[in-house]
Amino acid sequence: MKILILVLLFVLSLPLLAQSGWIDANGKPLADTESMRSDGDFAVQLVLTPDENQFRQTWNSTKDAPILSSTNSVRLGSSLAAMLIFQGCAQDVAGACNVTSEFILESPDGTKTPAGGGPISSAAPLRKGILQLSQASLKIGFGANDPLGNYKVIANVKDKISGRILNLTTGFKVTK
Repeated sequence: MKILILVLLFVLSLPLLAQSGWIDANGKPLADTESMRSDGDFAVQLVLTPDENQFRQTWNSTKDAPILSSTNSVRLGSSLAAMLIFQGCAQDVAGACNVTSEFILESPDGTKTPAGGGPISSAAPLRKGILQLSQASLKIGFGANDPLGNYKVIANVKDKISGRILNLTTGFKVTK
């Protein structure tokens, strides 16, 4: 009887597990945040880094979990890059993904400016649970005349095959 109850509980929990794209180190589902969203197994995270080249080099050079440099602030005269990490894109008949992004920069006064975008992935997805680094990114530089204050990067990500859309946001501060 106890085994039957355990099997029943496991079967009932499968829909919950299938709905979470993000899991912790122990395999437990993580709740979505503004910068980390999921829809089923499709999941995307928006990360800001002070050095896109170093971020990509670290990502591509390690077999274990990479130690990646992220930030939530930038000084005038410097730049940062918005990076997308994802998993679980749908495949077309040829086995490839078709995921795109659109970036928007929101300034301290609330003005939203389209900031480009592009393909996140047009290749076959890696096996389930393996994270991939997006082809698309956004580099933002700040000159002496740019306003100080709190900014936001918004990334609208669309899996064109499944039709799933994830909208992510992360904030950062521009200082002297």
